[in-house]
Amino acid sequence: MRYLIGSDKYHVMDNWNGIWKAQAPHKARHLLWRLCRGCLPTRPRLLERRVVCTLNCPVCDEEIEDELHIFFRCAVARDSWSAAGLSSVLHNATYQQTNAMNRIFAMCSNESSDTVGRVAMLLWCIWQNRNDKLWNDNVQMPREIGRHAFDAWNDWYSVHKLQSNNVSRTTEADLVRWEKPALDWVKCNVDVAFVSGSGRTSMGLCFRDNSGHFMTGMTQWQQTVISSVEGEAWTLLLAMEEARHRGLNRVQFESDSKVLIEAIHMKRRGNSEFLSIVHDILSLMSAFINFEVKFVRRQANLVAHTLARAANSWASFHRFENIPFCIERLVFNEMQ
Repeated sequence: MRYLIGSDKYHVMDNWNGIWKAQAPHKARHLLWRLCRGCLPTRPRLLERRVVCTLNCPVCDEEIEDELHIFFRCAVARDSWSAAGLSSVLHNATYQQTNAMNRIFAMCSNESSDTVGRVAMLLWCIWQNRNDKLWNDNVQMPREIGRHAFDAWNDWYSVHKLQSNNVSRTTEADLVRWEKPALDWVKCNVDVAFVSGSGRTSMGLCFRDNSGHFMTGMTQWQQTVISSVEGEAWTLLLAMEEARHRGLNRVQFESDSKVLIEAIHMKRRGNSEFLSIVHDILSLMSAFINFEVKFVRRQANLVAHTLARAANSWASFHRFENIPFCIERLVFNEMQ
């Protein structure tokens, strides 16, 4: 740590470790590092390098674009901080230094690594919006920028935290082969697939009885690509809705997404799209006390995986009352 000397009345320590310890994706931490190193190609800096350009902010076109303006003082930036739930940090008297670098270092020294991470994610989204406006003449509303930053950080944090707790480590309890459910129980396996080049997210689910016989199945696809954890959660929620629709009340649901299953078991809460779906799943499970969720390895989830991969062969929504040919041999083998 080195003491920064300057005319700023708020003297701070340059906390580089605080930047790299921020709980945020690497791209967001790297942006903080570039900002504090003076590496961002703002218009005044480009002019210093003899690049001819206007000095005004490309987003608001009202003031000169420096780091302090684009990230902290621009009206779009200020409203984005509010939309991301970080206005208390923006307006904190401790962080009113006269340059962006010192503000970042002050936050790193006084805020938790989680809060610094959320700030880093927001600044990355603000910078992306600035570039999109500059190069494509496309600009988002502040509430969209803030919301995207909020959701992106929560999704990243959910995955990162679970992985850091070693939930991805293989244990002896992890199943490597599909097992029949207990007597009077039904088992439903779910999976999601992303077929390269299709621009679609597809899902598959399969219900089987305690003898391993096929009961019903479903495939669905959306003409959009969402994150893998959102897709897994969306598929599990659809499976639970289908079980409720069919009057099934003793169902064991299996997924090969440890992130999803651990989020459910830990009853994680949040405002991201992923955690909103988890909340809906938990609500259903509270109403149906014999709905259980369990993690299995991919080898024990091949039927659902095959259905998800084949979903594009049918209409966007397809329900099977008879076993589809693509999983017939798999189901038969797993009955043995």
